[in-house]
Amino acid sequence: MSDNYPKLNSYSSKRFKDIIAEGFYLFGKNWLTLILPIGLFFIVSLIIKNLLIVELEWQLITITPAFNAILEGDSFVLTPTEVEIMLRFIVVGLSSIFLDSLVSTVFTVIPLCLVSNYLYNKFIGKPTSLISELKKALNGKLFLVLLLLGVVFSVGWVLFVPGIILFGFYIFYIFTYHSEDSEHPIKEARHVAKGEFWKIIGVFIFYNLIIILCGNIYHSIIENFVVFYNPIFYNPLTRDYGAIILFDFIYKIVPFLFSPLLICLLTALFVDLKKKKEQLLQHKLSYQETPQSYKVSSYEAVSGSGLYCPFCGNFMRRKFDFCLHCGEKLNFEIE
Repeated sequence: MSDNYPKLNSYSSKRFKDIIAEGFYLFGKNWLTLILPIGLFFIVSLIIKNLLIVELEWQLITITPAFNAILEGDSFVLTPTEVEIMLRFIVVGLSSIFLDSLVSTVFTVIPLCLVSNYLYNKFIGKPTSLISELKKALNGKLFLVLLLLGVVFSVGWVLFVPGIILFGFYIFYIFTYHSEDSEHPIKEARHVAKGEFWKIIGVFIFYNLIIILCGNIYHSIIENFVVFYNPIFYNPLTRDYGAIILFDFIYKIVPFLFSPLLICLLTALFVDLKKKKEQLLQHKLSYQETPQSYKVSSYEAVSGSGLYCPFCGNFMRRKFDFCLHCGEKLNFEIE
């Protein structure tokens, strides 16, 4: 292709593995600082969650034997009592899952919001302080983030697919809601995430795979020494909230230790995508302010390697008056 054509390789376009590597570097450098606020909210979420769902867990314990007996029998011929048992099991189970998801998500989003700007500034080399950033992050807009990424996400997570879509579209709201440069934080979060859905979901999946892998290794070792689940703890006559919370924490020590990793990975991805979008916008504005014609040979434009749109980078096999991808008017001249 002709050297007169504007290059797009100056744009930030890091490979996924490079973003993951930067996220892990950020995690290693800031783990001790982040584990205090993020870990504290993690422990609080365990306490609140267990206090809320302990009665639901006990109901599931008492219903499960009858429910299993129904499944083992003739499921095509059910008595009214059996139908009632099945419906009760489903309602109680879904209620427990929803409350667990709601509490866990809300108390995950809060610390992510509180430390997001601190990590962002650290990543780009801007002087920052965790205490000052915590104070800035605690504002009225935080409730909007919790409503969207906490409550709405939890409802969608029960349905799985809507929750994943919401995460991929608006997760960067944790960065933009208190940004000094953002007048429309939701719109900016969506703008940065637009077209990058699979990278965002890839970070989410990678994070959870790390938790699952390390968790399985940990459980295979610790389960030989600790009994995490004992129905006696949930029985109203012998209920022991302290034991329930303690053993739940021991069981989830891996997610606790890795809790800062998600925000570190998201920070590395957010910085990369934001830089890419800003550079594309600057290139587009400069092209509009100083109209020019780019010369390419007829061989390249028609039958050769083709050409790229200077606005969106879309590749075209031949020259058109308008980009087929973004619709911008092209001003190329054929030699």
